[in-house]
Amino acid sequence: MENDYLMLNTCCPIAADIKPDTEQELTVLFLDIRNFTRLMEVQSSQSVIQVVRRLFTAFNQIVKNFQGKVVEMAGDNLYAVFGLQTNVREAANNAYQAAKMMFKTVGLFNTAYAEPFYGGPLEIGVGINTGKVFVGEFALDGPPALSVMGLPVNIASRLQLKTKELNNDLLISENTYRLLDDEGVFEQQTVRLQGITQWQQVRLAGKPYNTGHSISGTRQDMDYLLAISG
Repeated sequence: MENDYLMLNTCCPIAADIKPDTEQELTVLFLDIRNFTRLMEVQSSQSVIQVVRRLFTAFNQIVKNFQGKVVEMAGDNLYAVFGLQTNVREAANNAYQAAKMMFKTVGLFNTAYAEPFYGGPLEIGVGINTGKVFVGEFALDGPPALSVMGLPVNIASRLQLKTKELNNDLLISENTYRLLDDEGVFEQQTVRLQGITQWQQVRLAGKPYNTGHSISGTRQDMDYLLAISG
């Protein structure tokens, strides 16, 4: 995603108990599917759409399971927020756990579908950041929908982009990392993000891209994947 995400909305109505233009501290998650272009080159458009829909159905359910809300799904990208109904510490932990479940789901998906039928594994890149944003309603046409505005949103988006350069598929801002209950030991780096003036401290919480490995799924794992993706 190259554009700033100062304002994003979907057709889903905003929760009734959220007042327009209120400031909240949320955790923001951006996700991008890797190898998507290559998949488009070797498969029919209909097949690719089915792949993306199945994955995004699973991702959406995962976000819901961890008390988050998907703000936008476009192309091969997903944007979600956590903390609309929880405190900020719980929001950060929920976003991190949701991301880990998304990676697991992609691994199971690769075992069941991508490698046997599409010739190679799909990968995802995820950026997570926490900060104060403005939450309200916005609409150009149609009913008002959830909108989230603020620099923390842009930082999360840029972290997702930075996963390519750093060759690590999960980048977590220091703000988010300090809120995690089971932090783990992740390498820290200070980086410049596209369009962001201040240097940012980040944690490399994932793994390198293009490892060539997939998760071997058990029958129980396959049942889980089919259940969550519909």
